[in-house]
Amino acid sequence: MKRIAALTLVFVLALGCFAGCAAQEKTSGGFDGTLEELAAKIYENHGALELRLMTMEMDLSDPDAMRYNAGLSDVSDVSEALISEPMMGSQAYSLVLVRVKEGADAGKVAKAMFDNIDTRKWICVEADTKTAAYCGDIAMFFMVGSNFSEQVTTQTMLDAFKASVSGDVTVVG
Repeated sequence: MKRIAALTLVFVLALGCFAGCAAQEKTSGGFDGTLEELAAKIYENHGALELRLMTMEMDLSDPDAMRYNAGLSDVSDVSEALISEPMMGSQAYSLVLVRVKEGADAGKVAKAMFDNIDTRKWICVEADTKTAAYCGDIAMFFMVGSNFSEQVTTQTMLDAFKASVSGDVTVVG
């Protein structure tokens, strides 16, 4: 009788743990791969762009580059960051992806990027539309000049981001 009670208790505890872990995984969302894989997935979901884009990891230890490219003066909550921009010329187009550390607030990071990135960081051109969003541990920022509106808009890039991550996407700007 004690064995049956003990086995039942173990079964109930295991079932509860499994259900709790599954619920946590479902609500956290985000993206399981690398940021480079996420960028590729976003571009795949978006469709063709007539831009030669260069996608590269950002150096978190370079505060000037992080401020210039991501609008972040504090990267203490960031575990990795990536930027995707045209390789040549002054073209107002920038996609920034950031993964935050465990327990950090991706929404706060997305909002900081939205509020602080200089939309005139290129010579002679300016991005006149921008958006930021987050899902789980991923923050995304995108800005573009309206001269690209036939190829890409903040909404089409936001839709591609939503299609690329799992979980609810919250737009912060």
